Amino acid sequence: MSKSEAQISAKLRQSYENDLQAMAPQTMMFPGLHPMAMMATAGIGYGSRGLYAGQAPYPGMYPAGAPSGAGDSQETTFLYIPNNAVGAIIGTKGSHIRNIIRFSGASVKIAPLDESKPQDTQTERKVTIVGSPEAQWKAQYLIFEKMREEGFVAGSDDVRLTVEIMVPSSQVGRIIGKGGQNVRELQRVTGSVIKLPEQGSSPQEDETIVHIIGPFFSVQSAQRRIRAMVLQSVVPPQGRQRGRRSSKEHGEPSETLPQPQP
Repeated sequence: MSKSEAQISAKLRQSYENDLQAMAPQTMMFPGLHPMAMMATAGIGYGSRGLYAGQAPYPGMYPAGAPSGAGDSQETTFLYIPNNAVGAIIGTKGSHIRNIIRFSGASVKIAPLDESKPQDTQTERKVTIVGSPEAQWKAQYLIFEKMREEGFVAGSDDVRLTVEIMVPSSQVGRIIGKGGQNVRELQRVTGSVIKLPEQGSSPQEDETIVHIIGPFFSVQSAQRRIRAMVLQSVVPPQGRQRGRRSSKEHGEPSETLPQPQP
């Protein structure tokens, strides 16, 4: 490698690291999501309006359809769009929805109309999105952005949609918190509306639906925070696991660490 090439490479690397550092405060709002997922959509629509302004720094660094989190566990999200927006999301001969799938790497399927119900009573269609956290970000982003482009909001208002995610019914109390303090804090921090069954009601299924309503960045932050809360309760911290193994290996009594209170 020549000296000039080495200098260019070093500058690119420094710029890349600076970009990641600049993204660090935002990633706290979206736990579990790789910063490059946000940077991949930075030059599209919402990004040019302020929060993530500017183009993705280096085309090809984060290739479409192959997010860095492709090996992450798959998540399922349900997004509801107005019935009259379905044509715009699908595009001519399915061109737009194919582009969403190709760019995001997620599975995106729009439910057909329910033939057992009158068409004029069906105002929304259910979009099922399956993919990694990074794929979820991209697919949902492109749907919100297409809605904005097609004029489904007035003026500079943000598109507000309803998103549903499933959580273990055993974790609903933890998400709500004592006296509803956790869910109120989630709504305050994310700016979204979050609806769960009332605390104390007996769950009918193993999983419970969480309804999240708001603009794109608000519902994304709420999704990521709720999923992180569930994950923390299911997977013990690595340090705690190592401590227990170490105690057993040395024949010492293991210390029971206090569990987070719901």
